[in-house]
Amino acid sequence: MKKYLCDTLRSVSGKPTNNGCYKTTSIFAKLMLVALMIIPCVAIAQNESENAVNSKYHDDIVAYLRQDLQKKEKQFSKQAERILVNLPNNQKLYDETFVKVKLDVDEGVKEDGTPEMNLVYSISYNCKHIEGVTDDYPSGTYNWNQSNSCRAICMLTKNFVEGAGKEFFPSNSTLTLRIQSTTDKVEITHIPYNGEYGDFRYCPVTFNGENVRISVDQANGINNNAQLAYIRTQSVKRYIEDNIPSIKRESNQYEFVTINHDLEGGQYRRSSIEIVVHGYFDKKAKEMIDKLTQDDYVDFNIPSVEPNSNFNTFALIIANEDYPSPLPSVPFATNDGNILYKYCLQTLGIPERHVKLIPNASKEQVRHDAIRWVKDVNTALNGQANIIVYYAGHGTTDADYKPYLIPCDVNLEKIKSLNGKKGVVGTDPIQLSKSETKNLLSQCIAVDTLCGWFNKVATKSITFIFDASFNGTQRNGNPLFSNKISAKKIKPLRVRNDILIFSSSEYNKTSFAYDDQHHGFFTYFILKELKRTVGDISFKELFDNVTKMLSYESSLQGKLQQPTIVPGGKLKDTWEGQRLK
Repeated sequence: MKKYLCDTLRSVSGKPTNNGCYKTTSIFAKLMLVALMIIPCVAIAQNESENAVNSKYHDDIVAYLRQDLQKKEKQFSKQAERILVNLPNNQKLYDETFVKVKLDVDEGVKEDGTPEMNLVYSISYNCKHIEGVTDDYPSGTYNWNQSNSCRAICMLTKNFVEGAGKEFFPSNSTLTLRIQSTTDKVEITHIPYNGEYGDFRYCPVTFNGENVRISVDQANGINNNAQLAYIRTQSVKRYIEDNIPSIKRESNQYEFVTINHDLEGGQYRRSSIEIVVHGYFDKKAKEMIDKLTQDDYVDFNIPSVEPNSNFNTFALIIANEDYPSPLPSVPFATNDGNILYKYCLQTLGIPERHVKLIPNASKEQVRHDAIRWVKDVNTALNGQANIIVYYAGHGTTDADYKPYLIPCDVNLEKIKSLNGKKGVVGTDPIQLSKSETKNLLSQCIAVDTLCGWFNKVATKSITFIFDASFNGTQRNGNPLFSNKISAKKIKPLRVRNDILIFSSSEYNKTSFAYDDQHHGFFTYFILKELKRTVGDISFKELFDNVTKMLSYESSLQGKLQQPTIVPGGKLKDTWEGQRLK
């Protein structure tokens, strides 16, 4: 190996060559990139393509962009699981092979020295080591098709680029494709090379962290681990170029990273793919700076009042985003809960110990960890507590339009209409039978029951806020599933005299997501009003303003949504003057 490195080690810098071998980034460019990562204060260029994020909004913008990517990452990860399960038997991965897809934001620098905001797609896999079982490359092989796992990540990359992630690869974008391949410690003496990927002479590659040059040709074959790892990267490159034509363009650059592990085994013979889409977020970052300057986002610059000034108020926040397959996730439900939690503390002045946030709650968590907690603290305050219960997640109704909340531990095995589905995310509605509906509802929480849990608890006030669709539709407007409805019209809920319910829409209508703001429509406009008024607003003003803004904005987006309010008997004439603090 020492002789090999002496023969191939070269100092590299400059522009890509014409034969497909690319030289590494210059030292100057690397130093510029490090500086950008360390120093968040970056000047905002006038030209949109040169846009950068300045220090004031840097973290906010990166966090926002990552939220969007996490949503897409979850969707594709679920889709990837289904694709892998449905592979032909001779291509199936064994149970201990796990494929990981990640989307992220990366700050880079262009050739002219200006900064850029890039999208990064990466896919890799991990196989737990079991003696005699592996999906990795067999020893001494290099073709992507000889490794079940490498075949899987190549196929999933094609599926992502041409399907779920197509929006991320506009035809005018410049891409850097970074391919990593590894070998184990078994020394290679000679492997015939058929030349299917061409001959390579002094091509730059990172080998065990060092910049070297690799030469491989058909006449001499593969004679060491560094060459073997390099040819594995070339095999993956060939798959991409032959099978994903939509990202094959002259401006592409390839980077090859190779590692020779000092341990033996299949788990040290792998490949992974990373694709950087240069400048993908430049335009979005500039738009966000404009909106942040106008204070248009509710997630940032949250107003603060005196801490613990709203001592008698308790808030229970249930944010159900991640559901078992084949149910889709609820876009931004987690963010709804997290940001409302901040408003409760900062803007409403509720003590931190008085606010309980439960993400992805099970039925038992709602009943015992949540409702019991609310009852106990109210008892301790002799019935003088103001209680806020918020829910974001999936909902459904029974045959009489009575609303139910769907917990995240719902078991769908006995609901045959959903078994074997590729995910309830398409355009075809799924009708549940009576028995399936009964099975589902038995695992859910009726709003009637939720209200009833407080029947024997004296309180000063109870306010429920629901941001959910109950009509069998998702936040994105796609069907979830539907139950057979017998009622001709919706009957108002009969709630306890001192309970007030704010609902994002009627129970036979859809509640949508406000994608650009990373919230449910209803939650966003509630937070917007709390921000505008620093929480000093009556329920009537809150409801009227939210209704007006929500109806207007949702109608402009082609998905009209109108909230509703249900006051208990005692509150019919007094709810309008009540406040959250």
